[in-house]
Amino acid sequence: MKTFLFATVALAACVTAGLPLNAISATPQAAQKATAQTEGAIPYRPAEVMALADKVAAYQLANLAGGAIPANASADTPHKTGWVQGALFVGLTEMAKHSSNPIYKQTILARGQANKWQLGPMRYHADDHVIGQSYLWASQNGAGPEAIAPLKQRFDTILAFPPEVGLKHREYSDPRGVDCDERWCWVDALFMAPPAWFELSRVTGDPKYAEYAKKEFLATTDYLYDPEERLYFRDSRFFDRRGPNGEKVFWSRGDGWAFAGLARMIPLLPKGDPVRGRMETIFKEMAGKLKTIQKPDGYWSPSLLSDPTKSLPESSGTAFFTYGFAWGIKAGLLDAREYEPTLRKGWTALVRAVHPDGKFGWVQPVSDRPENVSYDDTQFYGVGAFLLAATAVADLDLKPGKDLTVQSAPVPVQAVLNVQDGGTLINNVLSGGVFHLRKDYTVPESHFIHDGLLAFEGIGWESDLAAYRMYLDERLAIDIFGKKTPGPILHTIGQGVDNYHAMAPWGMDIFKVGDTVGIGGVGVLRNNRATQLGKSAITAKIIENGPAAAVIEVGNTGFDGAASRLTTRLEIRKGSALTHVSARGEGGQSPLLTGFVKHPGVTLVRGEADASGWAYIASWGVQSLANDALGLVVFYRPEAIDGGVRDDGNSVFVTFRDAQNVRYAFGTAWSQDQQGVKSLDAFRTWLDARRAELAK
Repeated sequence: MKTFLFATVALAACVTAGLPLNAISATPQAAQKATAQTEGAIPYRPAEVMALADKVAAYQLANLAGGAIPANASADTPHKTGWVQGALFVGLTEMAKHSSNPIYKQTILARGQANKWQLGPMRYHADDHVIGQSYLWASQNGAGPEAIAPLKQRFDTILAFPPEVGLKHREYSDPRGVDCDERWCWVDALFMAPPAWFELSRVTGDPKYAEYAKKEFLATTDYLYDPEERLYFRDSRFFDRRGPNGEKVFWSRGDGWAFAGLARMIPLLPKGDPVRGRMETIFKEMAGKLKTIQKPDGYWSPSLLSDPTKSLPESSGTAFFTYGFAWGIKAGLLDAREYEPTLRKGWTALVRAVHPDGKFGWVQPVSDRPENVSYDDTQFYGVGAFLLAATAVADLDLKPGKDLTVQSAPVPVQAVLNVQDGGTLINNVLSGGVFHLRKDYTVPESHFIHDGLLAFEGIGWESDLAAYRMYLDERLAIDIFGKKTPGPILHTIGQGVDNYHAMAPWGMDIFKVGDTVGIGGVGVLRNNRATQLGKSAITAKIIENGPAAAVIEVGNTGFDGAASRLTTRLEIRKGSALTHVSARGEGGQSPLLTGFVKHPGVTLVRGEADASGWAYIASWGVQSLANDALGLVVFYRPEAIDGGVRDDGNSVFVTFRDAQNVRYAFGTAWSQDQQGVKSLDAFRTWLDARRAELAK
């Protein structure tokens, strides 16, 4: 422990002096790993808990000193007075209170001095007030009154010229902007601003700051708190939104901000204060609800009321909830016998999110709603939440106990439609926006190939054995992601920060589509050649999203004359590499077809129809982008095709007799995937097994 602390003190010298320090890189891990990342029992004793907190803090401070910015970070992440780092510094103040290591105090004081104790530039915006919480701590721990002079001046100005806007939240795309953020019209604000207002009253002895904060807290709560569900909506845009199963949408980190914010506000108000009483009531109501919706693995779902069997872990909301539960038990607001199991499960989940080198994973990137997340995702505010949770757990001095969580593998089958909202088109690539998972989407006419609007350029579907994507542009071809691991990967890739054409622990894009239908895409016969569908109006929809099957539907109009319409449904199932396709075309002038690209040097394999009625065309050879063996197959019924199997030199394909009743299946076997197919003979055996699978 002393050696570790000495190393962190050495880090402090770099941080405070502003010397360059290379960020500690994370040990490569499978992106979907949800099992324990630390050896031995879960730490509960204060020394053990704080040792882990030191480890996480050291990793983050090293990255902070080196200037490293996490993947999928927002554009304001580097801002030294902004909310992203401000939330981290709230966690560092608790570390400074709990640890004898001087790095935390030194870092807080150094940051304040470097900032000249200024807040962010947005005068009224709560996000630019959160850094003031660390200044308030600094003012009582060596920095003196000058540390809060700009904060006091800012709040005095707000009191002199209070905002006059309402709390209704516009869409961020609204050209009029979001003016309600001059007040606390979104739930995150309850963590960012009011604790600073209450603390300023305590430090100065002037009640006016607390009175303002109480008034605004009550207004926000009356507006956003749902007494039926005992949770806060993120903002008014979510009042009428519903999830895939008709459930209300409550964002885990959003309610985490509120739950943790209450834990930080309540102690700053005197007992007997009516507003403190209201806060305590809401805190206990939220605790009761959160206890009932915690996932068996200890995490809370990114969308709190969503199906827990289909949701991924998310650590930032979980950390804020765990902090709140630990604080509530210590403060006597929550009964220990009732809530300690919830706390223990949450803490266990957080420990398992810590990488071996101290990186804190499973943190949902910046957003304003439930979103995709992976084990490798980390952000400054998530670390701040973890440090709050760790210090609060250390305060309880819990006895070691058995693991109460129930681990389950991530859902292996999913469909993903991930669209970038916002952002700026720079060099014909959209960047700087936020990717949101969609259940359905109409592709705008302005969309063009490689513009960055859609993660991995389209819609994807995957099982534990194979992953595919369809380009949602004029190509409408189907591509292959080779998977070396069974866990879901599509929700984590293609958002402008990774290169899925390079080999990763999970695999890579292994297929060259060119100007063909790829593998199993629907195309059109033009001049006796297999061609891509072409320009059309495109809609995409996720019909089913795991855990046993994923089903998508893509609609196209105008690709073969104004009256042409095509609806294509694709389905993949757990334990299978096959995609089942049913399509219906109307109004077109040319026959519909499917097949696969004919790469040079491959062996073509034909299978005539057997008792099942299924025939196939296939190819095997070194045709993957990893420069190794890949097998492709399309299964069809001979009576449904016209003219037999065709080869135009670029594609091998079949043409359908009845465009209104198209049925076929396709699949792949890659020499590096989990199916174990590494030779032509093994591929032939695999083809027979897949046909038997279809016969069932």
